[in-house]
Formats: sequence, C-alpha cells, structure tokens
Amino acid sequence: MGTGTAEHTADVADRAAAYLTAVEDCLVALPQALAVYGDAQFADAAAELGRQESVCDDHRRRLCGAVGRARPEFTALYLRGAELTELFTMVDAVPDAAETFVRDLDAMSPSLTEPTLERLADVAALACAATALLTEATEAYVRALVTDDDAPAIADAVDRITDLESQCDQHRDELVARAFERQSTADALVVRELVRSLDAVPNAIEDAADQLVFCWADM
Repeated sequence: MGTGTAEHTADVADRAAAYLTAVEDCLVALPQALAVYGDAQFADAAAELGRQESVCDDHRRRLCGAVGRARPEFTALYLRGAELTELFTMVDAVPDAAETFVRDLDAMSPSLTEPTLERLADVAALACAATALLTEATEAYVRALVTDDDAPAIADAVDRITDLESQCDQHRDELVARAFERQSTADALVVRELVRSLDAVPNAIEDAADQLVFCWADM
C-alpha cells in the first residue's frame, strides 16, 4: 500500500470513527431529553439533541466526501464506495429519527402519564444500547476494509440489535394498547403517534444493521 493510499484510507477510518462517535453521542441525548420532559430543562435538552444531530450531518458529509475521493488503487475502499456511502446514509437515519421524535414531542407537548413516560424512556435506552452495538460493529468493519485486518465477526452484534429492536416493539405494542384501554380516544391517539415516531429510531438501527450485514457479506 503506497503512502498516499495509506494516508487516505487512514483518513477515512478516522473520519468514520468520529462520525460514529457523534451518532452515539446524539442517541445518548434522547433518554436525557425524555428524563426532563415536562420540566424547564426539556427545551435545552431538545436543543442539544438537535445540535448533536447537526454534528452528525457534518461528519457524514465529510466522510462520504472522503470515500468518494478514493482512487482505483485504493482497491476495497474504491470498489465498495457506493455500499459504504449507503451504509453511512442509513446510519444517519438513526439520529434523524431521534431528532424528529423530540421535535414531535415538543410540538405536541401532551400530558403523559408516568407509566407512559417510563416506557418511552425504556425504548430510548434500548435504542441507545442498539446504537452502541451498531456503531462499534460498523467501525470495526470500516477498519477491516481499509487495513489488512480480518473481517470482523458482526453476527453477534446484529443478533443483539435484532433482539433489542424486538423488545422495543413489545414496549410499543404495550404502550398503545394501554393508552386505548385507560385514556380517552384523543389522548390515546396522541400516544400512538408519539410511539410511532419513537419506534422509527430502533427501526432505523435495524435497517442500518441489515445494510452492514450486506456489506460484510461482500468482503
């Protein structure tokens, strides 16, 4: 591997690590925002998540630009540039969905019961755990792609992500069912819309994990 090639691939790996760290940081802000919902601090927490999401966008644009500048002699990076760009785009749907949920929550500003808030917080915590697994596996894949490292074993991480997403589905169904059993129809409809909005986060994580499996299988 020539000096220019080594420098470029190292730059891509470093940019990927920075981007994935930003994604993880953004998701950490999701349960933090839910923890202060209904308090004066919520506005600041929501703004912080939005700021973190913008940081993710900036990192992704620079990262995808670096991937796009790969020359043919960069081999694996060049050959898989389109797959990598698609992977990073799908990962970016995760912080996007988190920001959308917080915006929806802020816009609706419903009065939520304590059990509902607790379950929403549970989903957010599960999403954070799944995001950590996704970003770690994705970083390992990128490192292996641009170095001589062996392909990482990502199956366990993907299986755990699938399990966490299934737990989120269970919470989603429980939340909606309980809302229609115990609240007015109008209030229950609001809860359902918020749950659907939050459910987009673990769904996006699972979709990105599926894309990672596709990329990994092609190594």
